[in-house]
Amino acid sequence: MKKFALVSVLLASLTACKTTVPMRDFNNNLVPTTNQTLTQTDVAKAILKACVQLGWQCQKLESGKIAGQLNIRSHQLMVDINYNAKTYDIKYKDSVNLKYNGKKIHRQYVNWVNNLIRHTNAELI
Repeated sequence: MKKFALVSVLLASLTACKTTVPMRDFNNNLVPTTNQTLTQTDVAKAILKACVQLGWQCQKLESGKIAGQLNIRSHQLMVDINYNAKTYDIKYKDSVNLKYNGKKIHRQYVNWVNNLIRHTNAELI
């Protein structure tokens, strides 16, 4: 029984140490369907509002493109958000202190971007 408990604690601590996940972009996020027709401007407003709610610093660069930056403690994430009236993409641009090596990145990256997607979709409904 003691061996089982020791092995369980060891396995739990090893999985807790995993700090990176495979890198990915978040492409083709569908704009939720509603009873009203949404425009590209509506999508931009929803993205910008979600950014503010979550502490992102976002700036509209041109029609269809927003630059986003999130600063949390010693971490910094920069993304490009391309959008139209039907879909939007969130693409990694750069980071500081997120262990990015071209293939992997800090596990919080996925959580932060998914949170931005959820809040954006909530604004669009």
